[in-house]
Amino acid sequence: MENLNPSQNQASQFKGKGALDAFLNLLGLITVGWMSIAIGMILFQIINKFFTDKAIDYVARFSQGPLKFGIASAVILTPIFLAVSAWLHRNYKMGKLNHQSGIHRWLTYLMLLVSALTIIGRLIYQLFRFLDGDYAMAVILKTLVILAIAGGIFGYYLYDLVRRDFSKKSSVSILAMSLVIVVALASVIGGFIVIDSPATSRSVKFDEQRVNDLTDLDNRINLYYKENQELPEDLSAPRFSQFKDPVTDQPYEYQILGEEKFELCAIFDLKANTEDSDYRYYADRDWYYHEAGRQCFETSVLDQDLKPVPIREPEVVY
Repeated sequence: MENLNPSQNQASQFKGKGALDAFLNLLGLITVGWMSIAIGMILFQIINKFFTDKAIDYVARFSQGPLKFGIASAVILTPIFLAVSAWLHRNYKMGKLNHQSGIHRWLTYLMLLVSALTIIGRLIYQLFRFLDGDYAMAVILKTLVILAIAGGIFGYYLYDLVRRDFSKKSSVSILAMSLVIVVALASVIGGFIVIDSPATSRSVKFDEQRVNDLTDLDNRINLYYKENQELPEDLSAPRFSQFKDPVTDQPYEYQILGEEKFELCAIFDLKANTEDSDYRYYADRDWYYHEAGRQCFETSVLDQDLKPVPIREPEVVY
């Protein structure tokens, strides 16, 4: 029987394990990246809620959507990342996979590159904001969050890259994984403290549907007036009757107030949350700023939809 040297024995031992090595490393890389983004999203929204100056910063405002997505992602991805890391290191410890493999090293270097670029990019952005006169606490806190997350990932994967002995438990790895659990758990708990309950979120969606329905009804009533030079007597026509309250399935109230004036009414569950930065750009109807309960809004047909804009002769400039 032909004797194999140590390098040949090692190659034979890990033969056929490349797919498992790639799978575990890729899954670990993706989950740690996604988990880090999720934790960052949670912390960013907490900062937006308590530290953003709403008077001058219309973009970085608190939003329920990113917070909910961050919490859901962190809750699912954190245990997956911990399980994959434990599985991968157990295979290294038992000698089933080679921690010096090209796959492991290349993917680790990729994570180091992403972390380093994140740190560099955020430092550049922070310096730009500082030179631009923005000394807001929210900007500083968000920078610290990104530096802490990216710096932690960079440090852990750099240690994992230079580590040689996987036969014993590493105090650095245990500390790193403990920090991941603590940070993820604290972020999720903090997110749950400021997040709306599922019942409130459901009411918000119903109110958003009511607002959209009133907008569509207003547009269609305007179009009807443009076509017929009068307001509809009621909303029984198919073009109007399809819009109904999402909870009661009853049509919205409509009343003619004059030749070109009418009123639309709806029952809302909650007061409108005008803290959303998008309100600044698209909320151009009164019902966007509704209170809770039955609300009626007086409106009229739009002149620009009724009369053609006169064509002006171009001025001759000498």
